[in-house]
Amino acid sequence: MVRPLSRLLITQPQFDTWANATKARYLAALAIALLLLVAACTAAIAIVGPRLVREGALLWFGTRTEGTVRQVKLEEVGKFKGGDPKYRLTIGYQFIAANGARYAGSTIRTDVRTPPDLSTGDPLGIYYSPANPANSVAEHNLRIDVYALALFLPFLGVMGIAWPLMWAWRFWCWRRQRPFAQP
Repeated sequence: MVRPLSRLLITQPQFDTWANATKARYLAALAIALLLLVAACTAAIAIVGPRLVREGALLWFGTRTEGTVRQVKLEEVGKFKGGDPKYRLTIGYQFIAANGARYAGSTIRTDVRTPPDLSTGDPLGIYYSPANPANSVAEHNLRIDVYALALFLPFLGVMGIAWPLMWAWRFWCWRRQRPFAQP
């Protein structure tokens, strides 16, 4: 049996009934919590979004070439929940673009569970922009990071921004219809 969507959502009259039965300080605390959630999710999208756009554009529209590893820096930055070490991996690389010029770059990967077996001189896939070959990224874990972020950021936008703003709008509609107490 499939229920219509309207039966799964809370209507404005149902919200009004709930809000009228709830103490004002609890409603204020809920409103503040929802606004803090919106601010935190907006900040997360603003911080991670540009990386997703840059690396995703290079993965999907860039040119792939073989480069060589110049430097690998691996530092332990903490532990995962199971106790396994968490690493930050920095890969310095160089490559020759289609125009024949040599370029160098570096890629940082965080939350690495298993360090790769890379050493200086090893071959490494590189994606770069043909219009600006200095804009490049190493292929190591690139697809996983881009796809994970491509799935996570819209979810964060809906659940962390749109959903709380919908509840704030409902609260605003309820507040406008509610008569003010007479002194």
